[in-house]
Amino acid sequence: MNPSEEIGWAIYSRAIYELPVTEALWRLAKPGDTVVDGGANLGYATSILAARVGSTGEVHSFDPNPSAFAQLKHNIAMWEDRGQRGVFVPHQQALGAGQGTVSLHVPANSDWNGGRARIESQPIDEPGARIDVDVVSLDAVFDNGERVSVVKLDLEGFELDALRGMERLLAERRVQAIVFEEMEPYPAPTHTYLKKAGFSIFGLENGFLRINCLPDRQPYTHPVLGPPTNYVATLDPEATVRRLQSGLWRSFGPGSIGT
Repeated sequence: MNPSEEIGWAIYSRAIYELPVTEALWRLAKPGDTVVDGGANLGYATSILAARVGSTGEVHSFDPNPSAFAQLKHNIAMWEDRGQRGVFVPHQQALGAGQGTVSLHVPANSDWNGGRARIESQPIDEPGARIDVDVVSLDAVFDNGERVSVVKLDLEGFELDALRGMERLLAERRVQAIVFEEMEPYPAPTHTYLKKAGFSIFGLENGFLRINCLPDRQPYTHPVLGPPTNYVATLDPEATVRRLQSGLWRSFGPGSIGT
């Protein structure tokens, strides 16, 4: 990881980034699972998921930004050289409601955090570059009845489109849990869409000793300092809360994850 970049600096200085999300991914994924990292950026969440699912698991990582994707592939090669197993499947594509091409806006000041690039659902009036990128739906990727235990979505406002591209996966109950960022106040359209699909929603909040799951509530965030508001959607709320809230932090610490 690059310590001059936001995620790299967090890992370099604290050995972890976005603790509630890290903890949720670590606890929800299991050895042998197929999992998805949507908005993979440099691959931080990909590394966590790969370490967790192990040699019999599979991690599908999606990022359409050419610069971030090149770094993602570099990191994957480095992890493989170190013997970190699990099948890595990188996709240089955005996740959306269907197949096609969309415009990706890459801010002019994105060196500090390449993950701030976002799909232009409507014109973005900010300095930066615009790149045409491919978009794919998860229904198209997993069209042979595969089961996906965990989907992580951090798409800078494009999460609802990605969820719409999972319509068949959700209807057939082939996704167990979705960990996602939502910048709009609760309840946002993403929450409504998932609840209509039969999922229960919990805000993910950083507690002193453990992750806190807030039923149908937005986690605390400072309007300037953050952190980003993240949620988990689950088909089995009792089991998910029990898994996430039992015991102390498990993912925290330099030796806990494969970064």
